[in-house]
Amino acid sequence: MKRRSVLIFAPLLALSACGFQLRGSTNLSFNTLYVAGSETSAFVVALKRQIAATTSTRIAPDAQSAQAVFTLLGESQTQTAQAYNADGTVAQYLLRYTVRFELTTPQGKVLIAPTDLNQTSNLSYNSSATLAKANESDLLYRGMRQELINRLMFQLAAVKVN
Repeated sequence: MKRRSVLIFAPLLALSACGFQLRGSTNLSFNTLYVAGSETSAFVVALKRQIAATTSTRIAPDAQSAQAVFTLLGESQTQTAQAYNADGTVAQYLLRYTVRFELTTPQGKVLIAPTDLNQTSNLSYNSSATLAKANESDLLYRGMRQELINRLMFQLAAVKVN
């Protein structure tokens, strides 16, 4: 029985010794946040979902009832040919996801000046698998969006509202 306990708890001890820690909630210094941007934007929807799931901050229905206002100033997804085959067809694309945002108080005090966040990824391309590559690019964009939201959450956590 004692040996079994050692076998069960040894991996847990090893994980704690290496610094592993489950992702917990993010502490934001504001209790309410208004998110201004297109309600159909996948970034806005995912950001609201992330805030609701990982923080005690609540999404406010309007800017005046919030302690902070997040404004999505721009969002773009681009796909640029990066490499070509010997026959001149595209062999690889560079995918880029960019968001531009700012964080202010309802009175207009700037907490985070307009900032750009970028994420890139490479996509190999084969014209015989067009549909599969389109699905793969959608998955890559979704992953890049989540990474941008994670980076944004770190920036929001660093903001101190008086």
